[in-house]
Amino acid sequence: MARIELRNIQKFFGAVQVLKDVNLTIEDGEFVVMLGQSGCGKTTTLRAIAGLETVTSGTISIDGRAVQDLRAADRDIAFVFQSFSLYPHMTVYENIAFPLRAVRQSTSDRESAVREVARVLGIERLLNRKPSALSGGDMQRVAIGRALVRRPKALLMDEPIGALDAKLREQMRAEIKRLHISRNSTSVYVTHDQIEAMSLADRIVVMHGGLLQQVGTPEEVYNRPSNLFVAQFVGSPVMNVAEIAPQSGGLSFGGDAMLPVAPGLVSHLPEGRALKLGIRPEAVVVSETGGAGTVQSRVTNIEPLGSHEIVDVTLGATTLRARMEPGRVRTGAPVWVGIDTERAHFFDAESGLALRRTA
Repeated sequence: MARIELRNIQKFFGAVQVLKDVNLTIEDGEFVVMLGQSGCGKTTTLRAIAGLETVTSGTISIDGRAVQDLRAADRDIAFVFQSFSLYPHMTVYENIAFPLRAVRQSTSDRESAVREVARVLGIERLLNRKPSALSGGDMQRVAIGRALVRRPKALLMDEPIGALDAKLREQMRAEIKRLHISRNSTSVYVTHDQIEAMSLADRIVVMHGGLLQQVGTPEEVYNRPSNLFVAQFVGSPVMNVAEIAPQSGGLSFGGDAMLPVAPGLVSHLPEGRALKLGIRPEAVVVSETGGAGTVQSRVTNIEPLGSHEIVDVTLGATTLRARMEPGRVRTGAPVWVGIDTERAHFFDAESGLALRRTA
């Protein structure tokens, strides 16, 4: 296993800077997911750890040893790509055994290692088949097995299940997590899918524009986003964000509607600055009867999703999305809207930085 440290990592492709002063420590045995949009730098960071990309400046250490100048083959790191990259003329057994043959491991040791990793991945029955006879999920298991068979210090995965259908992705997420727990491996996983990140990670690294936006547990990233980008990138449906002005009676939504809230919620907010309120759909409270802290509204749209519905309501010109149990309201019906103030977030409109974090 391995502890991986990135210190002041910079990476340029020509005149374009794709990594900007990246500092990150991945602890021994930790499962870290790098999450972000395409082009944010997450795959470049992963490839830099593996030695598949050189860095312009900075230090990459594995177990305290600087490796940024070492070849990929000398770092003892395994890499799983999105494409399965299996040898089509080899059997599953031969594909998994290939890294061990390359280092001239004995036949008996090679046999034992391949059988053990095949058992862990549940592909023992497939060892004599060629890749053309496998499903997408089985091919990815073989690719993971080939990476794990020589027991590397760390396992790096670049969107390894992105090409699979939804059902297989869900199944493979569970298997990757189970495999990580059983082997206590240091794992770094790249994805643009926030559901994968939330379900797999011990910690999530959110990246945007080559910068680390936030590093934290799934709970921290979801419930205490550090800025507007994180707030709106993590979570489905995305967090509601609205321009507001705090007033003595509550929150004014562009002067079109006033939502009454307790004075303590807004008393600490800075005056004279453009502010934004962030509120998750599950923290928007919709009811058919009024009460303290609510304002009258109307349902403009309902999106049925089986176990719940996403209901659109209006506050003046602002639309908020609420998560509700099915069948409680209908489109066009008058309702009363409030917010769970314990889960309200406030952001500086200019910098996007969080002004208030709540549990």
